[in-house]
Amino acid sequence: MNSNDHSSFYNRQPRLPHSSHPPRPFVQEDTLKTEMIQIERKAFVLTLKENLRGRFLRITEAVGEKRSTIIIPSTGLVEFKKLLDEMVGAENGIAAKKEPAEPVIVPQAVDLVVAKPVKRTMSEAARAKISAAAKARWAKIKSAGKKLLKDA
Repeated sequence: MNSNDHSSFYNRQPRLPHSSHPPRPFVQEDTLKTEMIQIERKAFVLTLKENLRGRFLRITEAVGEKRSTIIIPSTGLVEFKKLLDEMVGAENGIAAKKEPAEPVIVPQAVDLVVAKPVKRTMSEAARAKISAAAKARWAKIKSAGKKLLKDA
Protein backbone atom coordinates (compact mmCIF):
# COMPACT_ATOMS: atom_id res chain seq x y z
CA MET A 1 0.00 0.00 0.00
CA ASN A 2 1.45 3.37 -0.91
CA SER A 3 0.60 6.87 0.32
CA ASN A 4 -1.83 7.42 -2.55
CA ASP A 5 -4.10 4.65 -1.27
CA HIS A 6 -5.15 6.66 1.80
CA SER A 7 -7.82 9.30 1.64
CA SER A 8 -6.59 12.82 2.12
CA PHE A 9 -7.79 14.99 5.00
CA TYR A 10 -9.05 17.51 2.43
CA ASN A 11 -10.93 14.95 0.31
CA ARG A 12 -13.07 13.45 3.05
CA GLN A 13 -16.74 12.85 2.50
CA PRO A 14 -19.08 15.03 4.55
CA ARG A 15 -20.27 13.32 7.70
CA LEU A 16 -23.90 12.48 8.25
CA PRO A 17 -25.62 13.99 11.24
CA HIS A 18 -25.13 12.08 14.50
CA SER A 19 -28.76 11.13 14.55
CA SER A 20 -30.71 9.52 11.75
CA HIS A 21 -33.93 11.02 13.15
CA PRO A 22 -35.58 13.84 11.20
CA PRO A 23 -35.43 17.31 12.76
CA ARG A 24 -38.06 18.06 15.39
CA PRO A 25 -41.07 20.09 14.32
CA PHE A 26 -41.37 23.72 15.43
CA VAL A 27 -42.92 24.07 18.89
CA GLN A 28 -44.72 27.29 19.80
CA GLU A 29 -43.15 28.87 22.89
CA ASP A 30 -44.67 31.68 24.94
CA THR A 31 -42.29 34.04 26.76
CA LEU A 32 -43.44 34.70 30.33
CA LYS A 33 -40.54 36.86 31.52
CA THR A 34 -37.13 37.97 30.24
CA GLU A 35 -34.26 39.62 32.13
CA MET A 36 -30.74 40.52 31.02
CA ILE A 37 -27.61 41.01 33.12
CA GLN A 38 -24.17 42.18 31.99
CA ILE A 39 -21.22 40.73 33.95
CA GLU A 40 -17.82 41.93 32.79
CA ARG A 41 -17.80 41.26 29.04
CA LYS A 42 -20.52 38.61 29.11
CA ALA A 43 -24.23 39.21 28.66
CA PHE A 44 -26.66 36.73 30.21
CA VAL A 45 -30.29 36.59 29.12
CA LEU A 46 -32.66 34.63 31.37
CA THR A 47 -35.98 33.84 29.74
CA LEU A 48 -38.85 31.99 31.41
CA LYS A 49 -40.84 30.27 28.68
CA GLU A 50 -43.72 27.87 28.30
CA ASN A 51 -44.67 25.42 25.58
CA LEU A 52 -46.89 22.33 25.30
CA ARG A 53 -44.36 20.26 27.28
CA GLY A 54 -44.26 22.71 30.22
CA ARG A 55 -42.33 25.69 31.58
CA PHE A 56 -38.57 26.10 31.45
CA LEU A 57 -35.82 28.64 32.02
CA ARG A 58 -33.52 29.34 29.09
CA ILE A 59 -30.16 30.92 30.07
CA THR A 60 -28.22 32.34 27.14
CA GLU A 61 -24.64 33.58 27.50
CA ALA A 62 -23.37 35.93 24.80
CA VAL A 63 -19.69 36.84 24.47
CA GLY A 64 -19.07 38.78 21.29
CA GLU A 65 -20.52 36.74 18.43
CA LYS A 66 -20.63 33.46 20.36
CA ARG A 67 -23.77 32.28 22.16
CA SER A 68 -24.30 29.34 24.49
CA THR A 69 -27.63 28.25 25.92
CA ILE A 70 -28.79 25.92 28.65
CA ILE A 71 -32.39 25.01 29.41
CA ILE A 72 -33.60 24.11 32.90
CA PRO A 73 -37.08 22.56 33.26
CA SER A 74 -39.25 24.37 35.80
CA THR A 75 -39.35 21.19 37.90
CA GLY A 76 -35.61 21.62 38.59
CA LEU A 77 -35.52 25.38 39.24
CA VAL A 78 -35.75 25.09 43.04
CA GLU A 79 -32.87 22.58 43.15
CA PHE A 80 -30.87 24.74 40.70
CA LYS A 81 -31.40 27.82 42.91
CA LYS A 82 -30.32 25.89 46.04
CA LEU A 83 -27.13 24.77 44.32
CA LEU A 84 -26.46 28.27 43.00
CA ASP A 85 -26.98 29.72 46.51
CA GLU A 86 -24.49 27.17 47.89
CA MET A 87 -21.93 28.17 45.24
CA VAL A 88 -22.37 31.88 46.04
CA GLY A 89 -21.97 31.13 49.75
CA ALA A 90 -18.83 29.08 49.11
CA GLU A 91 -17.38 31.84 46.90
CA ASN A 92 -18.11 34.46 49.57
CA GLY A 93 -16.39 32.29 52.18
CA ILE A 94 -13.33 31.81 49.97
CA ALA A 95 -13.21 35.52 49.09
CA ALA A 96 -13.40 36.49 52.78
CA LYS A 97 -10.39 34.29 53.59
CA LYS A 98 -8.29 35.71 50.73
CA GLU A 99 -9.31 39.39 50.98
CA PRO A 100 -6.35 41.70 51.75
CA ALA A 101 -6.32 44.13 54.67
CA GLU A 102 -6.80 47.21 52.50
CA PRO A 103 -8.84 47.03 49.28
CA VAL A 104 -7.61 48.74 46.14
CA ILE A 105 -10.31 50.80 44.42
CA VAL A 106 -10.09 51.09 40.66
CA PRO A 107 -12.25 54.09 39.68
CA GLN A 108 -12.39 53.16 35.97
CA ALA A 109 -14.20 49.88 36.68
CA VAL A 110 -17.97 50.30 36.48
CA ASP A 111 -20.70 47.77 37.12
CA LEU A 112 -22.68 47.94 33.86
CA VAL A 113 -25.94 46.77 35.42
CA VAL A 114 -26.28 49.60 37.96
CA ALA A 115 -23.50 51.93 36.69
CA LYS A 116 -21.65 52.41 39.96
CA PRO A 117 -17.92 52.09 40.77
CA VAL A 118 -16.79 48.57 41.60
CA LYS A 119 -14.37 47.83 44.41
CA ARG A 120 -11.62 45.56 43.11
CA THR A 121 -9.17 43.92 45.47
CA MET A 122 -5.62 42.82 44.81
CA SER A 123 -3.94 39.93 46.60
CA GLU A 124 -0.67 40.41 48.47
CA ALA A 125 1.07 38.15 45.94
CA ALA A 126 -0.14 40.33 43.05
CA ARG A 127 1.02 43.46 44.87
CA ALA A 128 4.44 41.89 45.48
CA LYS A 129 4.70 40.86 41.82
CA ILE A 130 3.81 44.39 40.65
CA SER A 131 6.20 45.88 43.19
CA ALA A 132 9.04 43.60 42.05
CA ALA A 133 8.38 44.45 38.40
CA ALA A 134 8.30 48.18 39.19
CA LYS A 135 11.61 47.91 41.11
CA ALA A 136 13.20 46.06 38.18
CA ARG A 137 12.02 48.75 35.72
CA TRP A 138 13.27 51.52 38.01
CA ALA A 139 16.67 49.77 38.29
CA LYS A 140 16.90 49.63 34.46
CA ILE A 141 16.04 53.32 34.20
CA LYS A 142 18.62 54.25 36.82
CA SER A 143 21.35 52.17 35.16
CA ALA A 144 20.51 53.63 31.72
CA GLY A 145 20.64 57.14 33.21
CA LYS A 146 24.01 56.46 34.84
CA LYS A 147 25.33 55.10 31.53
CA LEU A 148 24.15 58.23 29.71
CA LEU A 149 25.80 60.47 32.32
CA LYS A 150 29.02 58.47 32.11
CA ASP A 151 29.08 58.70 28.29
CA ALA A 152 28.44 62.46 28.29
